[in-house]
Amino acid sequence: MMTRSLEFCPGCAIISISEQYETVGVNRRMRKFIALFVALMLPVAALAEVTTASTLTADANVTTVEMSDTLYGLFFEDINYGADGGLYAELLQNRSFEYEDILNPRVTDHYNGWGFNLAFGATGTATVQTENPLNENNPTYMRVNCTKGEYRFANLGYQATTFAGGIPVEEGKTYRCFVWMRNAGDFDGQVEIALTKRTGKSLAVPKRFTLTNEWQKYEVTFKAAHTEDAVLSFIMHGTGAVDFDMASLIPADAYGADWPNGGLRADLVQALKDLNPSFLRFPGGCVTEGSYYRENFYDWKDTVGPIEARKENFNTWGYMQSYGLGYYEYFMLSEAIGAEPLPVVHSGLLCQARDVKEAPLTIAETHEYAQDLLDLIEFANGDVTTEWGALRAEMGHPEPFNLKYLGIGNENWDQVYWDRFDILYKAVKTAHPEITIISSAGPVAEGDMPARAWRTIRSKYPDTIVDEHYYMDSAWFLNNVDRYDKYPRTTRVFVGEYACHEATQPNGRRPNNLYSALCEAAYMTGLERNSDVVVMASYAPLLAREGMQQWTPDLIWYNAREVLLTPNYHVQQMFASTAGDQVVASEMDSRNKLIYHVVTRTADRLYVKLVNVSAYADKMTVNLANVPDGMGAVTCLTGEKNDINTFQNKERIAPRTNEVTLENGALTIELPAYSATILTFKLK
Repeated sequence: MMTRSLEFCPGCAIISISEQYETVGVNRRMRKFIALFVALMLPVAALAEVTTASTLTADANVTTVEMSDTLYGLFFEDINYGADGGLYAELLQNRSFEYEDILNPRVTDHYNGWGFNLAFGATGTATVQTENPLNENNPTYMRVNCTKGEYRFANLGYQATTFAGGIPVEEGKTYRCFVWMRNAGDFDGQVEIALTKRTGKSLAVPKRFTLTNEWQKYEVTFKAAHTEDAVLSFIMHGTGAVDFDMASLIPADAYGADWPNGGLRADLVQALKDLNPSFLRFPGGCVTEGSYYRENFYDWKDTVGPIEARKENFNTWGYMQSYGLGYYEYFMLSEAIGAEPLPVVHSGLLCQARDVKEAPLTIAETHEYAQDLLDLIEFANGDVTTEWGALRAEMGHPEPFNLKYLGIGNENWDQVYWDRFDILYKAVKTAHPEITIISSAGPVAEGDMPARAWRTIRSKYPDTIVDEHYYMDSAWFLNNVDRYDKYPRTTRVFVGEYACHEATQPNGRRPNNLYSALCEAAYMTGLERNSDVVVMASYAPLLAREGMQQWTPDLIWYNAREVLLTPNYHVQQMFASTAGDQVVASEMDSRNKLIYHVVTRTADRLYVKLVNVSAYADKMTVNLANVPDGMGAVTCLTGEKNDINTFQNKERIAPRTNEVTLENGALTIELPAYSATILTFKLK
């Protein structure tokens, strides 16, 4: 008889095969010969089929720590066209001619997203104007002067090319449009608003308007006759000049279409809701801090009120923020998906990781700025008789949003941060001791920078939740699963931004492959085991528009029409939907050191999470005390190590759920190579 035992070297993925022969009469030379023969003849492919054997033991009645009920949440930042061109349902790009970007050098392009003089035989001009604008927050508009024919210009939407429109419309669907227009004084005729192909062929019934000499809002509803990539056309039937500003085109079935300022892209909202988030951190990130110039500070007051009066700003990531998705909409989204709102405000510092061209707020200015934070809390929670509570009610939400958390600063560090943080922290805690403040430990996982931050926090601000950020490789995540085992149990951590970054591929992207997702899953078992310390965690970035991204990897990808869920998304969804209330004590006996686990429970459910990051399947025996026998569920995410989901194959990596049976408190299952598996059993 021959028996084989396996020893794993996790760092090099080498198997040591030890064989014992108990055949009578086989001498030492023969044993050496047979061992050599087996070693030479055993195919490499057979190694990948080797199955290890492990045992996990847990008692549902023996628990270790209470789990945070806000452990899994979302972090939204307007990066990768995550807001405009993404979550915000607006289909027009640069809808009010304010476009500017700041990637270096600073560029203003008021014509971005628009095409002019599109009608054959027509002549005219389009010029940027600022005299007598729609309002002081929206100072730029377009004056179009038609001198011959039927002058036509159009908004091309996102991802538009010279030859095609970028506005996705679907047959039978309804779209709501408006635009502010004014007769500049000498226009004799009508302006037609039409949903068309790039060539001008109509896709819906158009509408014509006769204009006054004052700014006025003109509205039209389109029902698309065909599924096409469209443009929104403006056709001048007559000669003379017309002023145009603040156009909009939003699907009538957008999520929150009844909100005063449009709504959100419904399929993306559903993808967020399906993650079962407990909180929503917004609006950044580096976007909160702004880049280079003080005018780029994210000012929440610029993002509320009537849409045409919101003051747009250039985006840290190199495009424009319309603020159609503003603080009111963030609060509404949080409410819609069942998440606690967690706004992050700048600390008076521009992004410290960038080439700052202007000084931070002075100490005196920071004292003045503190009122903005108090006003924000009033906007969220104040009575309708207060100034900012009244604005919230006017926008459609008289009930308070019940804000509990406020982040001060993002990835800030050193004394220049703490001097300003102290002022803002004290202002908020004096007026609103019920608000929990989130402080920053800086942008890196290890080293002197976060160590200095922690010393300051423990000595002066121990009641804050500390925001840690890290984007690291797979080895780091696997080597640091026990990171929070070592933290003092009195501290509270918010892992506000994290993701496993694999090597950049030839296409210039770090991939959202299965292996990166599994390394995150392994790490998340450590977050759960230590969720008395880690009270919040969120993957970053959340969203990316295909072909318009500035950062990879990202949790959810999308194009004009479709949403793509990554393996990383599925891991987040699997873990968040099976988060327990308590961690259950457990032990694992396994020679495969690349299997990670955690066991948790609620009042009526037990969850066993098993993550196999190795190339070898495992025969796992699970022994559970004080868990009733009967049917349970097993959900598994598995595939090849480097598999990714694509728009052509969205379900290549997706979780599958089957039934399992617990008998006499035990069951045996196979953990596939490269897999995340969750067992669920009823406790009552």
